[in-house]
Order: sequence, then structure tokens, then C-alpha cells
Amino acid sequence: MEDVQFDEEMEHFKRSLPINEKLKQELRKSFFRKRRKPLFRRSITAAAIILIGVLVLTPWLSQDKTIPKVAAASLHISNQFSLSEQLGEENSSALAASEGNLYFAIPNKGLYVYGEGEFKKIVAGNISFVRVSFDHTQLVYISDGHLYSYDLQLKKNQRLLTDGQVTNNQIQSPTWSPDGKRIAFVKTVNDRPTIWELNIAKGTVQQITEGVSPSYIAGQQAMIYENNDHIILKDLKKGTSTVLDLGKSPSVSADGAYVAYIKKQGNPTIEDVWIADTDFKTKQQVTENKLSDAWDQLGNIIEGKQQALNTFEQPLWSDDDRSLYVYKIFHTNEVWKEVIRYDLKEEQATPEQIVAGFIQALIYRDEQYAHSFFNYDPGYLKGTNPRQVGFKITNKSQDSKNSYVDAETYLSYTGQPYYQIIKTRYKLTAGTKGYKISGMEEKENIEINGSADKVTLSVNGSEKVLFKFNDDPKQDKWEKLILNNIAYHESSQTLWFTVWQTNDKDGQTNVSKGQLSVMKYDMRTKQFTTLDSQLEFRGSGKLIIDNDLKYIAIEDSGYDTESVVYNLDTKEKTLLSDQFKGEKPKSVNIRFWDQGKLTFYARLDGRDVFFRYLPEQNKIDTGFSK
Repeated sequence: MEDVQFDEEMEHFKRSLPINEKLKQELRKSFFRKRRKPLFRRSITAAAIILIGVLVLTPWLSQDKTIPKVAAASLHISNQFSLSEQLGEENSSALAASEGNLYFAIPNKGLYVYGEGEFKKIVAGNISFVRVSFDHTQLVYISDGHLYSYDLQLKKNQRLLTDGQVTNNQIQSPTWSPDGKRIAFVKTVNDRPTIWELNIAKGTVQQITEGVSPSYIAGQQAMIYENNDHIILKDLKKGTSTVLDLGKSPSVSADGAYVAYIKKQGNPTIEDVWIADTDFKTKQQVTENKLSDAWDQLGNIIEGKQQALNTFEQPLWSDDDRSLYVYKIFHTNEVWKEVIRYDLKEEQATPEQIVAGFIQALIYRDEQYAHSFFNYDPGYLKGTNPRQVGFKITNKSQDSKNSYVDAETYLSYTGQPYYQIIKTRYKLTAGTKGYKISGMEEKENIEINGSADKVTLSVNGSEKVLFKFNDDPKQDKWEKLILNNIAYHESSQTLWFTVWQTNDKDGQTNVSKGQLSVMKYDMRTKQFTTLDSQLEFRGSGKLIIDNDLKYIAIEDSGYDTESVVYNLDTKEKTLLSDQFKGEKPKSVNIRFWDQGKLTFYARLDGRDVFFRYLPEQNKIDTGFSK
């Protein structure tokens, strides 16, 4: 560790020197624009050409992948998304990403694949950790302290090591080498965590260094790891170690360009996710953690004391190195976690994208993320009912100081005939971290209300009756009508609604004694149209329409919820549960339409899992599939 201590001292010395950060960034960008691959001389011999070909084809030695596509400091969060529908429900301990699929390690349950049309168990057992190979053909995972591989094509697993082979110390944090021939892992020796490497073909292990969280760098004979809250580069050929930064849990991207890690700062201590080039020429903070009231274990706020609202664990890069998956831990009187996907882009978000991101955060019930779009505290935002079910950006403008975005937000009560359109003008001001919302002005408030005998339209408080139920040409045999949901499409002046019709005088929603109808009312012609009069639901909990009025989605109000999508041109009806491969979900709940794609979540194996339905292709995906 002498090299590490020396490099650490040099690192502290370098940090004490004054640096012109603006000039540094300008030189950095100029360097990346001008850098080109070297040209080979025309006089190169045939033997040398063959040698170069071998080097280029060898993953360990190719250096092309170590050149970042853009500097890490140029990347910005463009979107974030929680993989958990319910806060505190996340039960996995690790995940891996591969070709549009996620693999979850869930203790005492098994190893699960989450991808197009499925969330299913592929290995049973007490699985605590998982990683995918660079060529996407194999997984490595830990089950009850033993190391296994899983062939994704053959769907077979193989035990590689037992804890007994590493002197009865439990194996942790395995990761593949770029060539797929070795696996680095962590075990504890004399109460000190150490990194070891398994030669798969030979079945032998050797100690590499002290530390945790090993992550190989593609294109180099090197790995980045953590030791004593320092991020360290290990040259596996020379055996030298270099301290890169303070931090923990490093994760190198698949192309070897970037490293993500968690870093602590301040007093009280706050930790955030950072990204850097693997050579650490640039780096930047990705998340913006906040201080919050400190809580005791009984649920009481500790007066005069603050703590970080969140901590973070296990950052992991996506295949394309443009997204990060991170475990985000919330600390109040209870501790609970969720997996967040952060999407990264070189370009900063436009004002329209900022407003769209804010409204989507409300739709996903992520209050903390919604607040991140403001340069002031907007107070409590999301509400419980009515809840946001959609939005539309309608206009944009700017003056010499600010940009303005007009947007409509659509809200609906669950299981009740109420629909609202709030038209808002958002003022956005550019800052050092891009645009932030600096003001909101409500321009118009439209409400559609259904009661026992009529439906009304209210604009900024001015109400009028649209129709009464005795205007509805219902069949004589039905004794009672119960309005369930309403959705209003303003530009076409149409109302879509679900109504329970029963021949039972008490009006109970018994499927054998009634039916749910899906209907449209044209406000211009004052005509009713029935889309479906035999929907076998016990009622509807939600009804949402896409902005282009091509599709509507309806959610059953029963406990084992089903959801259906109608094509308004062809009148075709699709049950979302029929789109799943293998095991059918226990329930399916719709969330919102986004550019003709329906986001929904399904209950599978005790977990609510998000999917998208693509009606043009009649299939479902996860939204992060390639």
C-alpha cells in the first residue's frame, strides 16, 4: 500500500493548488475536439499488420474504448425513473443490465429477469448479488455465499466457488473481466476485505489487493476499486495503485469510458452519485441530495439536528453507458429504498423538456424529483386525488430574460366521474445547471363533473350542464345507471365515459346482473355513441385517453385489476394481461399515455413492475429495451 499512500499524499497536494476551472474545461473540450487516432506509416510490414490486428481484436489490449465519447463533465441528467411503483417495496439487493433486460437478485427468493413482456424467476434460492459478462452471454451471482455462473443461452447454472474454497469467508461483489476468463470477487481475510481473482478455466484464485467493489476497465489491464473510502486504480500488469478520488462503490461503464461512484461531502455529511472519466480528467456530481430533519427510531423529529435525506448504493451503468441504475435509500423514522434509473445526455434539457419532466414526476408520484425542477420551494405538489394522468406541451416563447412554456395537465379521480384540465404557463430561468422553473401561472381550469343524474362542464368556476342521463338512449330493461369515469378531449369536444347499467333495482355492481359500457358524447352534435356495451369489468377505476385520440385505456375497479386498451379507429380491444409471456400478472394498473405509448404497472411475483404497451406494434416492453 506504499504506492497508494504516496499517491494519496500527492492527490491532497494537487488539490491545494489553485486551478482555473473555466480554462480547464475549455482546454478539455478543445482537446476532445482535436484528438484523432494516429495514422500508421505506409511502410509498415505485413508481420506488423498481423500483430496490430491481433492487438485490436484482443479486448484486454485495445485502447480505443478508453477514449470517452464525451467528457464526463459534459453529461447531464435528462430524466429519472423509479423502478418501484410503491415506495418501500423494493426487495432486491443487486441488479445487472444486459441488452434491454434487468436481472434482479432477491434474497430468499431467487434471480429474476425483467424485460419485454416478463418478470420471472430464472434461478431459485437466496440470491444476494448479480453481474453480467461483457459479451452478455453469462451472469455471475452469489447464492448462500457460493459463486455461480448462469449461461443465458443454455439457461444453465454452474457452481464456480464455494465459501469453503476461500477459507470459509463469504464471497461478495463478483464481476467479470472483459475477456470473460476471470471473475474478481471480495472476501474477508483477518477482518480486512480483499479482492481476489478467479481463473475460470483453471479453477484457481489469487489475491489482487485489499479493498472492495472491484470493476474492470475494458481495453486496459486494470480495475478500479474502493479501499478505505478512496477510489483507486489498479494496474494489473504493473501491480501499481493510484488514488483517484475520495468515494465508494465504483462502477465502470461497459466501454471503459466512465466510472460512477458515491462521494461524501459537507458537515453534516451528504453523499451523492458522481461520474468521471476513467482517467479522472473530468468529473461531476450527478445527484443533488438534500439535508432533512433527523428522526429517531420511534418516528420523532430530533430538534436541532439534520441528516441527509438519502444515501446511495451500487451505481450500475446500462449497456449503452447513457443510463445509471442506483439504489436510493430514504432515511426518516423508517429506512426504505428504491432503484432509480438516471438517463444522461450531453445536451442540457430544453425548457419544454424541463416542464415535461416535472409533470411526469408528479404522474409517477415522485415529489422529491418534482422539486428538483424548481429554483425555489414550490411546496407540496402531487396531491392524492385527483391525480395527474397525462399532459401536453402546447406552446413555448421567450423574452430577453426568461423562457416560457404553456402546458396542460390532466387529472382524474380514481373510480369517480371527475376530470380536470389545468392550463399553466411556466416561467423558466437559465442557471449554471441549466433551466429551472422560476414561476407558474394558472391560465385556465376546466372541470368535468358527473353526478347521479347529469354531467357538467366548469371553466374557471362558470358551470353549465352538458347532458342529463335521461338524454341517454339507454335500453328500457336497465333500471339504474352509475357513472364511473370521465375523460375530456377538448380539441374534439368529446367526452368518453364508463357507465354501469344494471337491471338490479338496488344498483349493485354484480356482473351477473349488469354490464359496464364504454361511451362517447359529442358536445357539438349532442350525440351518444357506444364503443362497447359488454365489457366484463365490475366497474372502472381509471379511464385515460391518448392526446391524439387514437386509443383509450380503462382499468377495472376490482381487487385483481385488469386493464384494456381500445383502438378507436378499428374498435379492437386488447387485454393487457394477454400480452405477457408465461405467468399472467395478478393485476394490471394503467398510469398514463406518452406519445402513443401506455405506461402501466403489473403485479408479478409479489412486485409491481412497470411496462409500456405499444399499440401500433401490439406488444409490451420495459421502456429501456434496445
